[in-house]
Amino acid sequence: MNRLLVLALTLAAPALTSAELVVRDLRASAGVRPTAFDFTLATPTVQASGTDGFDAAIGLELGGRWSFSRPGDAIGLVVGLDGILDGYSYGGGDGLATTWLRVSAGPGWAITDRWTLTGEVGAMYGVSAITLPPTTTSSDFSATGTATGYDVRLETNWLLTRQLALGAYVGYMMASHDLSGDAAMTIDQSGMVGGLELIWRFTDAPPRLE
Repeated sequence: MNRLLVLALTLAAPALTSAELVVRDLRASAGVRPTAFDFTLATPTVQASGTDGFDAAIGLELGGRWSFSRPGDAIGLVVGLDGILDGYSYGGGDGLATTWLRVSAGPGWAITDRWTLTGEVGAMYGVSAITLPPTTTSSDFSATGTATGYDVRLETNWLLTRQLALGAYVGYMMASHDLSGDAAMTIDQSGMVGGLELIWRFTDAPPRLE
């Protein structure tokens, strides 16, 4: 048994050490967002706060990744830029919609020529709009404003061909929305995120030596 393990590690070692981190990707993804939120609501006559939840939440992303590493290195820095549209439904109404610009950076590891693992820390800035349906005690509510957010992600992708890959990510996000309109409202979110990606690697040429 020990001899078989040593033999397997010996055969696998060249493949693990020969991988080179080359990320030159365009990515499209769809994922889930946290539904629970804390809120504060202020009108000229009423101020309220509490915890609530959206019925469902989805995020659509389009962006890119670029790696920086020395020639031959399997580990390096990966930076990213994404445009994101998050949608949250609430009570049969439109709910909350946020358009984000996200920048990210973190370490990347080319495990093999086909498998890559990256970690990301992201910062987001966006614009939000909310529409809530009427209730028995109040009319419908709408407001717009800005949003800020941060997240961390762990992502892996697998090359099907030299240019086409599939990926998946899981992480945790925190976001805050500052809204005004019919009344002033703030929404604070935190929770797990996850999604699936379709990736186009427009080049797999490694960095040049000079």
